[in-house]
Amino acid sequence: MADAEKTSINTEDDLMCWAAAASNVLEWTGWGKVAGLTNTDQMFAYFQNHWTDEGSLMEYGWELWFSGTYSGPTESGWSQPDVPGGGFYPSQNLYDYFHETWDPPQALSAIDQYLHSGYGTTLAVYFSDSGHAITCWGFQYDTNNPKYYTGVYVSDSDDDENGDSPRPDTLRYYEVKNIGENWYLQNFYGTNNWYIEGVQALAAPLVVPEPTTICLLAMGSLVFIRKKK
Repeated sequence: MADAEKTSINTEDDLMCWAAAASNVLEWTGWGKVAGLTNTDQMFAYFQNHWTDEGSLMEYGWELWFSGTYSGPTESGWSQPDVPGGGFYPSQNLYDYFHETWDPPQALSAIDQYLHSGYGTTLAVYFSDSGHAITCWGFQYDTNNPKYYTGVYVSDSDDDENGDSPRPDTLRYYEVKNIGENWYLQNFYGTNNWYIEGVQALAAPLVVPEPTTICLLAMGSLVFIRKKK
């Protein structure tokens, strides 16, 4: 398990839950171990130093990581690359490894499929106009009905935002309930109103390709994740 954490004293990570989740998957799959980066916290720092502190989706972070290009939304409120970077795998096509589902009733089925396929899996969860990104590592189901899901295991970049360093990697379990065809996390940030709208996943390669040599330019709360349009 990987669990990149935001910190309350850092002003460059407030809205970057999506980048933390993307970094967890990059570490777990092996795609992130480039340019001297060895763990999710370093990968998260790389995102912070190459993107504006706004909401986004994991897909766009992985796109820049692979190709060095960005094709995501450009309107206000979306994180944008502000320092050249990425492009670690220009000969690889991200979309040969990328998988997603934006059909809320099918969210748990997608999690089931992606995790059984060995993909690093992230969740886009929403409540009203707020959004958040977390990393999913497992799920529970009713043993009498394997298609009836009862909960998910996740790591969350907000868990130890105000804690002392080094912050622990924490795996949390949330029950889920299917209401009106949406899957709602129970007691997530003190409410039952957050539901899983999107699932984005990245497969690991059989052998991680040798990354392109690139100079590392910089190292170093509840947040918003933008909805896919």
